[in-house]
Parts: sequence; structure tokens; C-alpha cells
Amino acid sequence: MRLSSTPFARLVSALKRTKATVTVTESTCGGLIQSSILAQPGASAVYYGGTVAYNTRRSKKFLLDDDELHASLIAPFDAGIIESGESERYVRTKIEWTRRTSAAFCERIGTDYAIAEGGAAGPTFRPRDLDRGFAAIAVARRDASTGDVEVVRERVVRSRHAHREKNMRLFADEAAKLALEAIVGEEAFEDEEVDGDGDGDEAPPPAPAPFMDRATLLRSDAAALDRLAPSARYVVLRGGTALFRPGLEQLALMSRDEVDILAAASGARTETSFLGLTDAGDGPAAFGVDLIGGDDGALEKAASAVGGALDGDAAPPPHFSDVRTGAPLLAPDHNELALHSMALAQWQRRAPFCSECGSLTVLVDGGTARKCSGCGAVSWPRQDPSMIVVISNRADTRVLLGRSRRHAPRMHTALAGFVEAGETFERAVAREAYEETGVRVDVDSVSYVGSQPWPFPQSAMIGFMARADDRQELNIDTNELVEAAWFDREQVRRAAEVRGPLMRRDVAERVLRDDPSLELLIPPRGVIARTLIEAWLERQ
Repeated sequence: MRLSSTPFARLVSALKRTKATVTVTESTCGGLIQSSILAQPGASAVYYGGTVAYNTRRSKKFLLDDDELHASLIAPFDAGIIESGESERYVRTKIEWTRRTSAAFCERIGTDYAIAEGGAAGPTFRPRDLDRGFAAIAVARRDASTGDVEVVRERVVRSRHAHREKNMRLFADEAAKLALEAIVGEEAFEDEEVDGDGDGDEAPPPAPAPFMDRATLLRSDAAALDRLAPSARYVVLRGGTALFRPGLEQLALMSRDEVDILAAASGARTETSFLGLTDAGDGPAAFGVDLIGGDDGALEKAASAVGGALDGDAAPPPHFSDVRTGAPLLAPDHNELALHSMALAQWQRRAPFCSECGSLTVLVDGGTARKCSGCGAVSWPRQDPSMIVVISNRADTRVLLGRSRRHAPRMHTALAGFVEAGETFERAVAREAYEETGVRVDVDSVSYVGSQPWPFPQSAMIGFMARADDRQELNIDTNELVEAAWFDREQVRRAAEVRGPLMRRDVAERVLRDDPSLELLIPPRGVIARTLIEAWLERQ
């Protein structure tokens, strides 16, 4: 089960934008609503805390120690509804309980909004005639001028199944949507009663981590790889692009037969690399296949035909799209596949000859190594370490961001550069910041945050935070940057609310045409620069 989702990103963004606060009382979701809020950057500014009333008989202490709220919760038991099998009457009791609870918590806790949720997720149910999951959800709001509290949104969510985890995710997401409706003052989503399956239609759910077992011991077993190949899924690459499904949220993974169709139709030759086993080793094998040469038009036509056969003629066909700008939009499992396969393909294209004797090399170990045909030396893919840093001022109220020539106007990001031979990462941060902007960071402030592969062509981005005196004069290296500037929290927060593949110049320019008042654009989620920026925002 994924920890958070798009509805919660929108909810927290709306709360921050309106400077509103929320509390949550949940039962069936077991804390998932609250953890989904907390997983969003900046949640501490809008969410103070909440409660889970899970054990019906023993939950009075978690319900403000309120006799009436607890009595409303246990009413189905006391009234004999559970034993009589009156499922619709049971649903009505949950509606009443969520009404009372949302209003009581909003009033007693003092937040602007309160969400209450209660129902049944499965797989077993009481009353016994209930065979599918449901949740009653209510949202209460405090009037800012009078302090009066009223319930402003209610919904009953009905599932088609009794799958516990899927229902918990479904009900949590619907709670976030309902709360968002209350905040924006309109019904942002259709239907007051939802019939869903919990698959998360707004964003593909990330697979359990780790998604890939790289299965390094299988690489040298050619017979094993041959056995895996017919049932494997293939990431299809061409140059700097990969085959995506419409919407750029998933790769269009192909079978081996479908890859053969693409190659035959376009006249391209193929170079295949073993990526590993999906689903942490329990799923099918994954390979990357690089289509080299051949006819572009014939390849696009063949890809559309294969995609139509897979998804039906009414579905938009898959298409080749830039991996650099598209990978950040992918779900984590497909992002890993895209970057892994692209890293191997980039290395294979760039290193055909032996670095020791100059002879031609041949791919071995499933495409993950090269062996020299002359001296027999074996070589492996290399990654160039690069540092990337978000620098804040000493008061932690502003950050220094830069814009390069390849970025659209107002698109600023973290400072980055290669780590030189014999240089520590921390020293590279200090050197690159000074060379590109003239700012000297406080050396003892440099701290590691995280990393990301970036095979464009062969970098590994190592992310840091640092501080500096923002009174220093900026001295921009125009060979590296077009401009750099300090931005305050409000400017960065507003930029963080903009969605889409903003690293594409056409998308960024369209966003600015639609809203010329935007002072700043930042990279989308899914890249290390955005992770660093949001880590700074979260620090408040």
C-alpha cells in the first residue's frame, strides 16, 4: 500500500494556500488518512494531530473522552443492529457518528476543519449481510468570523469488494477529496456516493520497495537469461527516449514478441540488457532493449499498432518521449526501470572500445559488462559523481537557486556540478557554489540529503543542503548560468503548487502564459532538486 497519493498532495497544498488547519478522527482507515497528510511536504504547518478510534468498545479516551460520541459509536451494538444483519441501518449509524465527531473535534481542538471517517473495510463484516466495504465521511468547518462549527460535506463511499488494503486506500483518498471540496467551496469531484475499487485512479501506486531485485548472480548465467526472456517485460529505448503510455505516468512495457515486431517493422537492430526481477524478485524479469538505426516513422507506426492491439483501438497509442523530462513523472517502479535501462544503454553506446588496448569489446553478463576481444579486459558501466545543493540563508528564510540556458524563463533549480578527482563531496559543494554564483557557503553547514541516478549521460547526483550569508554579492558565471537569485518561502511555496512536466520548455512557457504573475518555476517531483527544495520548505 502506498503511503500517500495525489488527493492528499492537493489537500495539503490547499490548506497551506488558505492558511487553514485540520484534524482527523478515523476508524476504518486505521491512521492512513493522517499518515497520508504527514507524508506531504509542509504538513506540519496545517496538521496538528488526530486520533484513531479503532477498538469500538474501548475507544472512549480517543474520542475526547466524550460520552455522547462514544455512545454514538457503539450504538449499532447496543441497538442489536450488528446481530440482526441490518446493513443499511448500520451505515446510517456511521453517518450519524461521523457528523457528530467531525463537529465535536473541530470545536474542541480549534482547527479550521475536521475530518471524521468510519465504516468497514473487510474481509469479514458485521452485520453479516454486509459483503462489501464502505465508509461514511464527514467534514466540519469553523466559521472564521463567528467561530461557529457546522458539517459542510458528507459522503458515503461504497466499494465493489472486501479487499482490506485497497478499501483503506480508497476511503482515505475519498476523505482527502471531500475535505478539498470543503476548502475550495465547490464539488471538485463528481458523485456524493462513490463506487470505487481502491486502485488509485489519480496516480499509479508505487510498488513495494525495493521494486527491483537486480539479481546480479543471474547476469553471467546465459541459459537462465534465455529462459527468462520469453515471459519478461521490456523497456523500449531509442536514443534519449523511451516508449511511454499516454499521460507519461507509465512506461509501455512490451513482450519479446512485440519488441521483435517493432524491430522488424523499422529495420532497427537491438541491444538487450538484463535489468533484474520485478516485485523484489517475485515478478517477471525486466530487460531494456535499445532500438538502434532503422526508420523512425515506421517505428512510431509499429508502436501505435502494437499499443492498439494491447489496449483496444479506442485507447491512445504509446509514444516515444524524452526520458530526461518524462522519468520524473513516472511511478517509482517505472522510474527505476527507465533510469536503469537508460544508464546501461548510454554506456553501451559510448564505450565500444577497450580503454586498455583499443580493441573492440563485446557485451557480456546480460549487457551489464564489456569484455575486450583483444586483451580480455572486462569493464563495467561508470557513473560520474555530481553534487547538487540547495543553499539557504542563515535565517533559513530564503534559498539560492539558479537558471541555466536549457531551462525556460523563471525555471530555477538547485546548483549542481561534477566532483573533481581527489575532491570530497563537501568541498565540491563549496567550490561549485562559489564558481557559479560567487557565494561562499558555511563549510560546516553542508549536510547530505539523498541521491539519484541521472544517466544523461552518466551522472549520479548526490544531494546536499547548505547555508550561506545572503548579504554576499552574487557574481554569476555566465558560462554555467543565465541567472541566480534568492527566493523567499512564499515564492517557493507557490512554485511548488504548479504541476506538470515543467522541465519541458514548452510546458513551462505555457504555464507562464496562463499565469504571468508566477515569479518562479521549480523542477517537478521525482528529481533530486525538487526533493532538496521541499526538504527546505519542510524545515519551517
